[in-house]
Amino acid sequence: MIKFFVRSLFVTIIGLTLLVSSLSAYQPNTMYREQVAVIMYHHVDDTIQSSGTITVDLFQRQLTYLQQQGYQFITLDQFKQYLAGGPVPDNAVLVTFDDGYESFYSNAYPVLSQLNIPAVNFAITKDTLNPQASYIPAMSQQQIAEMIAAAPGRIEVQCHTHALHDKVDGQALLTARLDLDSGKRESEEDYRQRIMTDTRTCRSVLEQVNPSPIDSLAYPFGIYDRDAAEALHSAGIEYAFTIAPGMATRQTDRLAIPRINAGGPYISPAKLHKSIQNQIQAVHHNYDRIPLREMVENWGGEVAEDSEGLIVIRYEGREWKLRPGSRTVLHQNNSLTIGQPVQVIEGKAYARWSDIEKLLFES
Repeated sequence: MIKFFVRSLFVTIIGLTLLVSSLSAYQPNTMYREQVAVIMYHHVDDTIQSSGTITVDLFQRQLTYLQQQGYQFITLDQFKQYLAGGPVPDNAVLVTFDDGYESFYSNAYPVLSQLNIPAVNFAITKDTLNPQASYIPAMSQQQIAEMIAAAPGRIEVQCHTHALHDKVDGQALLTARLDLDSGKRESEEDYRQRIMTDTRTCRSVLEQVNPSPIDSLAYPFGIYDRDAAEALHSAGIEYAFTIAPGMATRQTDRLAIPRINAGGPYISPAKLHKSIQNQIQAVHHNYDRIPLREMVENWGGEVAEDSEGLIVIRYEGREWKLRPGSRTVLHQNNSLTIGQPVQVIEGKAYARWSDIEKLLFES
């Protein structure tokens, strides 16, 4: 009993020492970790006034202010990797646009390029095929291809449906059951096939100009239900974005990703910053993200890397193998699971204290 108490006290003292040392290495502007603020825009224009339109100047001031506050902008691909267990920078932000307006190409894209900020635009593809026919001109296929070629991986264009961004009798086409020419109401199978056909068309149109996987969609008007989400998923959509406010975490439903509105004329840079701060989720952790090597070596163990890129922990004649970005641990021909994946940031491995403590002293 005394031996256990002494060891526990020793482990706690080391933990506090490492925690203080680790925290001292963090930038003072670390506001949140292990979550992403997905911010949402629609139209950037200096002449039109609406609740979903902001000026070029306000757009630039918002993004510049966020950069100055220490936010780090990520790509759609980085966001997907994060949801799959990969690392993400502190204060991570993903910039998204809805509708595929031409103003993204002419007004927003130059600002994004100047500030070196990636973004994804969810386009209505029937409009990209006939860009001047819509009420607000849309980006053309050629303009989309031009941006993606100039900033591969940094500018993405994904789906906002092909022809379902509309309502009938006040109901969104994505969720409504329509009346057929026969006078009957659309069956559940008819509805499902309509959603899947539209989604496949949207993906096909964008695949002509975007070499990245077309697997993401923003719900028109933010309206969806489980039937719609399942039909979209069956047609190849892996990530779907809502307009419900909140932060995205690894526990977020990939077909119900929240976003924080940034695209209103009343949203000053400081107000956008505050909106993000108000949505930060508490991360319940015990000595979160401590340098793995220092942690294990202070317990008398060692950390190495094998030929397959796995992180190997050796302690008291036993061995554990961890893959960066994964929660799975191999130990004595068994597969164990830890609470948070080990992350490699700038060549250095970090892990949650309680996860490694449990591995070494309880498994």
